[in-house]
Amino acid sequence: MQRFLGHSGMMRWFWAPLVAAMILSTLWAGLSAALTQRPLAVDGVLDLRGWDFRHDGQIFLEGDWQFWRDRLISPAEITDGRAPAPSLLAVPGRWTNQSVDGVPLLSEGIGTYHLRVLLPKNAPPLAMRHNQRFVAWNVLVNGERAIHAGNVGPDADRTDSAGQKAIAAVAPVDGVLDITVQVAAFGGYGGIPRALLLGDADGMYGDWHQELALRAAFLSVCLSIGLLYLILYVLRPRDRECLVFSVMSVAIALVQLTANTPLGSEVLYSLPGQLLGFLNNVMFPFVWLSCLASAALLFPGSLRKGLAWPSVLFIAAVPLASLWTLQFPWLLTWTATIGLILALITLIAATVTAARRRQPLALPMAIAWTVLAGANLALVHRIGFNGIMEAGYCFMLFLQAALLIDRLRLMLDQAKQSNARLAALNGALEDQVADRTRHLSETVDRLQVAQDRLVQSEKLASLGRLVAGVAHEVNTPVGTALTTATHLAQQVEAAEEAMAAGTMTRRQLADFLAEVREAAGLLTTTVERTAAVVQSFKQIATERSDDSLRRLDLHDLLGELRPAMEVRTDAPHVSLKVESRPGLVLETNGGALTQVLGQLLSNCMDHAFPRGRPGQIHLTASLTATGQIELVVEDDGVGVDAAVRPRLFEPFTTTGRADGRTGLGLHMVYSLVAGPLGGSIDVTDRPGGGTRVTVRLPAAGRAAADPSPPPATAMGATGMSAIIT
Repeated sequence: MQRFLGHSGMMRWFWAPLVAAMILSTLWAGLSAALTQRPLAVDGVLDLRGWDFRHDGQIFLEGDWQFWRDRLISPAEITDGRAPAPSLLAVPGRWTNQSVDGVPLLSEGIGTYHLRVLLPKNAPPLAMRHNQRFVAWNVLVNGERAIHAGNVGPDADRTDSAGQKAIAAVAPVDGVLDITVQVAAFGGYGGIPRALLLGDADGMYGDWHQELALRAAFLSVCLSIGLLYLILYVLRPRDRECLVFSVMSVAIALVQLTANTPLGSEVLYSLPGQLLGFLNNVMFPFVWLSCLASAALLFPGSLRKGLAWPSVLFIAAVPLASLWTLQFPWLLTWTATIGLILALITLIAATVTAARRRQPLALPMAIAWTVLAGANLALVHRIGFNGIMEAGYCFMLFLQAALLIDRLRLMLDQAKQSNARLAALNGALEDQVADRTRHLSETVDRLQVAQDRLVQSEKLASLGRLVAGVAHEVNTPVGTALTTATHLAQQVEAAEEAMAAGTMTRRQLADFLAEVREAAGLLTTTVERTAAVVQSFKQIATERSDDSLRRLDLHDLLGELRPAMEVRTDAPHVSLKVESRPGLVLETNGGALTQVLGQLLSNCMDHAFPRGRPGQIHLTASLTATGQIELVVEDDGVGVDAAVRPRLFEPFTTTGRADGRTGLGLHMVYSLVAGPLGGSIDVTDRPGGGTRVTVRLPAAGRAAADPSPPPATAMGATGMSAIIT
């Protein structure tokens, strides 16, 4: 994160020592208050008759209390003398390091404390507070249950630590508070680790609510900072220190919830104390492992692995040590202590290395980690005042807030710089777009001119091919006719000379007449062929110019054309199958459509079945889902040569020129379908062999019935769906 601070980073952290001094002053004030001499209980009696609660403040009920080990004594038994003789036990204290009459106490079990508190006559209304939650206990004042944690029973099966009332008003009887504390410790330390607090009721409740509000605010700030750091990490995943600070903030917040504080009592009231204690110990590694991780990320290369790994092991072992703390009371305390010391040494060494590299965050982070470690050590060894740990957390939280503000400021500056660069790029982009648009417009104009020239060239080329085809088709019969006519003229001239000379014989006259007859027949044939070519072009021109449309049903049209189709396919080796249904309504040129059908059937007969090859022609008419009428003519013949397919619709393209075919049939079909009929045509190979020609024409409107074709029926009075052989 130091890369975000710039050259003036050190100046922005000048307040860190000042804040640390203020917190240390607060710590010292708390220590001084804790070390102030206060009245102590002697032989189970605490004399507070000279104590002014309004002036001297609250007081911990410390000293020697009466104690019964392994017994739950009721206040009535103590009052009427039925209770056995008590021993004395110092409060505060844990049973793990205490003994009664020279016999050490067990860490678990039951026991009863008793104390008589003598109060001044003018004592104000009082309240009592107890901070022990992790085991079950009852506090009875003058025989009445005042505060408690869980349910106290004689054994583990009848004891639980769920539920707590930590503060209550108490009323003396004749200036005396007779206090009985019953403790049942199963799964946690026995004893009274922190003494009961007695004081003015108004002050006690005021402090309770003030602490509750402050801790709730502190919890909200922790969670808010953690959430903001998490958002920053999501926005910039490369800033992994943001994720570390987010984890640390959430861990500090959970420490507040699971600690024995008013906030924990109010929010997590129903959870067992043992569970809260374990969760509180689990949060300890999260906080300090986050500190080590942040040092590794803030000061790359400064963290020494030889120090870091032992620190990690001891800190991570704290929750595990808490599981055996009853068997080994010292284990948790010293595991946490060693882990804290090693972690602090590791962090300070890292900050020293970072300071030598002139990294501005070294000093504030060193101060923050020192304060936090000192507060943790004081809490572990129960030194100082209530809230000393929270003071260290507050300083770390304050530092995190400062880092967060600095990060947000930097991101805002980067956003402004990015916006400025983006605006400059937008301006440059607009200029580039305008320039490219101008070039593109010029290119489009050039392409348009080139396209016009290409179209014109294609038209001229097509016209050239058409003229060449026409010339070829007309030139052959005309050449033949010219040769025949020339030869005939020569024969006539020879006959005239023979007749003039009187030498023509009867035989010569017969030969002459035979040649004349043969020449006349040849001339007739060639002229008819020329006339057929001219007629084909005439038909194309006529159909293109005939735009008259009429509404018709294709099914009815196919019925009308049945005789003509039978004639065109009249061959013993070919069968015709036609399938259609009523409702295929077209608004089209009927003559052009008829000519298209005739040409397609003739093309099949001429090319699909050479040399008497048997086969079938299948004609199908149907309505597609897109509202078009599809006319399919397919055969199972020899198919179309791949070399011919690209030029199939060009004029004079044919493989039967030797048989006198002109190659204008499919060209005329294409011209009629694309022109007057307003449709499309496609030629593909038929699966299994043969050719499929698909003609799609616009329908006048969708039929009311299902567009899928019905099953084929025999052609009769109901319509046309038959096989014609």
